[in-house]
Amino acid sequence: MEGTKESIRKQIVVVGAGISGLSAAYYLQKAVAEQNLQADIILAEAGEHIGGKIKTDYVEDFVIEGGPDCFLRQKPWAYQLAKELGIETGVIGTNDERRKTFVLDKQKLVPLPDGVMLIIPTKIKPFLFSPLFSWPGKLRMGLDLLIPKFVGDEDESIGQFVRRRLGKEALEKLAEPLLSGIHVSDPEKQSLLATFPRFRNLEKKHGSLIMGMLAAKRHPAPAPSSNGQPKSLFLSFKEGMGYFVQQLELSLNKTTILKNKKLLKLTPGVQHRYQLIFEDKTEVQADAVVLAVPSFAAAEILSDFSDDLYNDLLAIPYVSTATISLAYPKSAFPKGLEGFGFLVPRTENRQITACTWSSIKFNHRANEEHILMRCFIGGPGKEEQVDWNDAAVRNVIQSELKDLLGITAAPLFMKIYRWEKANPQYEVGHLNLVKQIKQLVSEKAPYVYLAGSAFEGVGIPDCVRQGKESALSLITALFETEVLQ
Repeated sequence: MEGTKESIRKQIVVVGAGISGLSAAYYLQKAVAEQNLQADIILAEAGEHIGGKIKTDYVEDFVIEGGPDCFLRQKPWAYQLAKELGIETGVIGTNDERRKTFVLDKQKLVPLPDGVMLIIPTKIKPFLFSPLFSWPGKLRMGLDLLIPKFVGDEDESIGQFVRRRLGKEALEKLAEPLLSGIHVSDPEKQSLLATFPRFRNLEKKHGSLIMGMLAAKRHPAPAPSSNGQPKSLFLSFKEGMGYFVQQLELSLNKTTILKNKKLLKLTPGVQHRYQLIFEDKTEVQADAVVLAVPSFAAAEILSDFSDDLYNDLLAIPYVSTATISLAYPKSAFPKGLEGFGFLVPRTENRQITACTWSSIKFNHRANEEHILMRCFIGGPGKEEQVDWNDAAVRNVIQSELKDLLGITAAPLFMKIYRWEKANPQYEVGHLNLVKQIKQLVSEKAPYVYLAGSAFEGVGIPDCVRQGKESALSLITALFETEVLQ
C-alpha cells in the first residue's frame, strides 16, 4: 500500500555510550520527537560506565578528572549541546589571569615565551630573550619568514612540517610536547592535515607561519556571540566533565539504555535490516545502527561485510596512556605554584610527559587549603608504563615530582586512571583512510554510521559533532525527510 513505509515502526541502535554515542542518541531522540517519527532508540554500552573516556570522581572537596578535563570553546558543538540540555550556567572557564605554561629544559622549568601561539612566535622581544631556545634555534625559527611555501596538497607529518618551517629545536621543545601531546602521538607519524590543517593553510596563504599568525592577530575573525559563555579558550563544568555525561544520560528518557551489553557482530537481519549479536547471546533487530566504538571494535563488528573495510578499520592504530591525580596541602609548596603546569619533551628522558595544576587551571577542583594536580604517563614508546602496578606508578610519580618540583611530602591521595588502547593515532594519510572507510560502509553496510574519536577529531566537541551528524544523516536516510541542521 502506498504511503505505509514511514508508518512501520523502525528500530535504531546506537552502540557505545561514550560522548559520541550519547550525542548520537540525544539527537536521534530529539529528531524522532520533533518530527513525530515512528522509531524506538536503543543505546547499548559494553560496560557499566556511561561516558567513555569522560570520568569524574569526587573525593571530599576534590573534583578529579580521570580523562579529558575540558573542551575547546572555538569548536561550538559541546557548548551548543550544553545549552540544549539547559546546563550552560554550569560552564566555567580557566583562570586566565594565572595562565602560564612551562617547558622542562635541561631539567629546569622554563616558561613558554609570551606571544607563542601553539608553536609560532608572534612577539619578538619575549621570544628573543627567552632562555628556552638557543640563539641558533631562534635564528632557525626566524627563517620561516624566508623559506618557500609548500607546493601541492599532499599530507606530511608534524615532524616533517615543523622541521621544514621552524627547525629541529622548535620540533623538540615545542611541537613534540605540545602538538603531539594533545593527540598523544609520535610527531614523525602524526598527520598534519588531520590534526593541524590550519598550519598548512597559513603557510599557503601567507607563505610563512609567523606572517600568517601575525595577520590573524591583526584581523581576527568576528567573535561569535558568547550569550554568557565564558571567553576562555578551554571550558569545563563546575562539577566536572562527568556532569555533562550525567545530564546527557538523564535527557535520554525516551531511549532504552542497555549496560554491560557488548556487541560482537552485525549481520543481515530478517524482519529488520540488521541483526545485532551480543556477547551475552542475546540478539536485537535494527533498521539502522550508529557504531560509536573504537575502530578496532567496529572492524570486528562489521567483519562479515567486507575484508577491505575490516583491514582499513584495523589500520587506525591506538596507544595506551594513564593519568595520575594527586592532592597536596598548599604547605607542600612554600614558594607556591605558577601557571597551569608543564610539558616534558622526549629529549629530557623523564618518565612523565606532562603535569597540570588542576586546581589552579580551574576553580572548584579543590578547597583553599589544597592543590590538586594531574600527571601523565604512557603514549608512543612508553605504553609499558600503563601496565605498571599501582605501587610502581606511585613510586615513579613521587620521584619525578621530587626531582622537578622539590615535593618531599606524601600526597593525601593518588588516583590512577589507565586508558588502554584508548587514543587513536591520526597518522599521515588519515583523512584519505577515513574517506575510504566511510565509502566502504555506505556501500557494504547501508544505514550503518560511524562516529567517534577514531575518525574526524579526538576532542569532545568533535565527538559531539560526529554523533549529531550521524544521527541526522541516519534520520534523513531512514525516513527520507529533511532534517534541520
